[in-house]
This record gives sequence, structure tokens and C-alpha cells, in this order.
Amino acid sequence: MRTPGRSSPAQTGPRAVRRGGSVPAAGGARRGATAALALAMTLPLALAACSSQTPLDRLRTQLDGFPEYSVVLQDMDAGLFTYTHRYQVLVGQPQPGSDDLEYRETVLESEVDGATYSRFEPFLGMVILSKTRDGGVDEGAHPRGYQQVGDERYGQWRDDGRGGSFWEFYGQYALLRDVIGGFGGGISRDDWNGYRDSRDRGQTWTGGGRYGTNGSATRQSNPDFFRRQQARQAASTRSFGQRVQGRMSGGFRSFGK
Repeated sequence: MRTPGRSSPAQTGPRAVRRGGSVPAAGGARRGATAALALAMTLPLALAACSSQTPLDRLRTQLDGFPEYSVVLQDMDAGLFTYTHRYQVLVGQPQPGSDDLEYRETVLESEVDGATYSRFEPFLGMVILSKTRDGGVDEGAHPRGYQQVGDERYGQWRDDGRGGSFWEFYGQYALLRDVIGGFGGGISRDDWNGYRDSRDRGQTWTGGGRYGTNGSATRQSNPDFFRRQQARQAASTRSFGQRVQGRMSGGFRSFGK
């Protein structure tokens, strides 16, 4: 499998990023068993490219028992005959005696087919599969964290001192705050209203060109993807130039005989 050009992130506590394929098992989530969730994160998730199901189909099935989750297209890469996706999976787990959710983050990589790659190619860095606490599963693309904004179980609107407001996550949802903060900053009420209006019209909201594969925030958060693109384009240009030069050189020698 071709792996996007990036080193393995360190595993640190509850935000441990696990490469190569594991997600929490759904059974422990419904019972709110933190220990069971931590143990389940070591279980493999089959993301076989040869299956008729896509990796996202498999993820949707395996995550079905969780009350809330987000799957972000964190990275992607296209080789000569292979296509690869890297998913950042954020899963909310109920806590005993509380309505709060505890979040875990896992990173998975899988080969995908060309049709799947093309379908999601515009949405690098965006959530491409999610489930909200009301049980609704959403396959539409949207920026990270936007599905929780406006829900007072997660946070509240705060005055920004300039006549507007921004969304502030409660302390127990620091992981969600950090994910959004590392990808284009906080969420203003104006942005959220724009996002909701676009969703109501059945359109993907990109924040005026900040989000998605060609977004300015995406270029800042995933420079490796664009470096690989530039390197591949440069190699292709050199190869084309060499072929053209070879044909021209061969033609002149033939003409001179």
C-alpha cells in the first residue's frame, strides 16, 4: 500500500494516534466503559481494498454503535496504479453517570479505488462521514467541528468584543477545540450561519475558499500533500520534456542521413 508521505505521529495518552488500522469497538461505547474502549482501540479494522465495500462503508458499520463520531479525510495520495486515503476518526464515548462524551482520536490508512478517490478529491481536510447525537448519519462534507457547534451540550457562544460572537467548547471537549484550532482557527457565528445556509441548499460550505483541497487553511495544515503534488508535477514535466527532446533529436539524425 502506498502511504502518504508523512512520519508516524507519536502516541500520547488519550489522543494517541494509531496508524495501520484500529478503531474503538462499538459495544463498549454504549455502556460507557472507558477501559473497554481503550482495550478495543488495539483491535484491527479490516479496510481491504479488494472488498466491494469502500473503507468508509466499513467504518460506518463499525462505528454504528457510537452516539457521535466524525471521519476526516486527513490525507490522500495517488500513485501510478494505487490510491490511498488517511482518515482521522474522532469518536465520542458516553461517560458513566454523565451526559458528557469522552473523545478518542484514531488515524487509519487504506487503499481506495479510483472512483472513491475522485469522489472525495475536493474535500481534503474536511469531515466526509459523521454522526450526531440525534442519531443522524451524514455523508456530506463539512469543516471539522461544525456538527457540534450550536449544541449547548458542547459549548456556548461568546462575545468577541467586536460586535460578533464565536463558539467556545467546554473544557472537557478540548480535543474538538484543538482539532478546529489547528485547522483555520475558531468558528464565528457568521461562519456557522453561512455553513447552515449552504447545507440547507444542499451545497458544501468551504468558508469562502478556506476549506477543502484547494483551501487556504488546508494548505497551512497539510503542506506535505501540496509538496507531493508539486514534486509529482515537476517529475511529470521533466519526463515529458525528455521524451520530446528525444523525439526531436532522433528526428534530426534521421533527416541528416
